[in-house]
Amino acid sequence: MEPAFNPYLRPSSPPSVHVGGKGYIELPGKAENLRWQTRKAAPTEYENALADALEQAYTSGAVTAEEIVESLNRRAFRNAAGELWTAASLTSEMSVLGQ
Repeated sequence: MEPAFNPYLRPSSPPSVHVGGKGYIELPGKAENLRWQTRKAAPTEYENALADALEQAYTSGAVTAEEIVESLNRRAFRNAAGELWTAASLTSEMSVLGQ
C-alpha cells in the first residue's frame, strides 16, 4: 500500500534536485487556494495586536498558558472585554480564534 500524501499536491516529474519550489513543493502562486486554508475574514486590529503580544510572550520564554497570561497581563494587554487574562480566558479565546 502506498503511503498517504497530500492528494492535491501535483507529482513531480521528473524529480528535481532538493530545492524548494522545484518539484517537491508547489510553486508560489501556482497552487489552488483551497477553502479550508483561508480565514472567514481579515484579522481585526485586536487579533493582530493579540498575535504581536503572543509573539512577545513566546520570545520572552513563555511556554505554558499561565506564563503567557502573566506576560500579557504584565504588558497590560487586555482581552477583548478589557479584562485581565486568565488561563481559562486565554484557552477560550484561542478556541474561538482557531475556528
